[in-house]
Amino acid sequence: MEKSKNSKKKPFKWTREIVRLALNDGWTQQEIAEKCRTQQSVVSAWKKGTKQGTEQQLLPLLNIYGNKIRRNSFKVYWSLDTETMEKTFFRVEGKVILSQAFYDPRRDQRGKLVKKIPELKLVIHYQGAEQFRVVSQGRLKFRHSSEELEHSVEDAVWTSQVLAPFTSKQLIEFVDNYASERLSKYPSDANTLPFLIRQSLLNHGFSVEDIVEFPAVW
Repeated sequence: MEKSKNSKKKPFKWTREIVRLALNDGWTQQEIAEKCRTQQSVVSAWKKGTKQGTEQQLLPLLNIYGNKIRRNSFKVYWSLDTETMEKTFFRVEGKVILSQAFYDPRRDQRGKLVKKIPELKLVIHYQGAEQFRVVSQGRLKFRHSSEELEHSVEDAVWTSQVLAPFTSKQLIEFVDNYASERLSKYPSDANTLPFLIRQSLLNHGFSVEDIVEFPAVW
């Protein structure tokens, strides 16, 4: 019981993120302050990241947005060198804010679509303190037949490269370049990726530059 009480008094490390989710959902800082029984100046500090609230203070927001913050706290990846068969395993923490595959449409001799095979994937984790971690993945293939590895656990069929952390601005630049470089081979997936990363950032409470805003009037 004592441990439970103390945990509620600890600073909640996702304070800034959960406040941003509420603000992007239409709340005002004053409304958050009233719900959390604090002052608007405190909410402003939460939003800026200069202060953290406790779990007890943020409980009204946690009841609404907590599932978005706590979901998918880490994922396991691996890298397989198909020449040497050397394996490296990774544990990447942080909520996944975007997972997007690039598909190769397989067609028959008449040009009819038979199936779409995912060949590349980007997975993006948010790791706190304005840091995003990108996992760049490629589909594992058998060396002699070039056929794709299949398994019921979808995460097992990808070889992964874990990149250095990005800020939100650096992340958008990276994703835009990634999409541009793959436009000719994966036109549908590459064309939509710049939209998807901006949509995901906004939906998770992050600010994005060069967005034309049309605010509601209440």
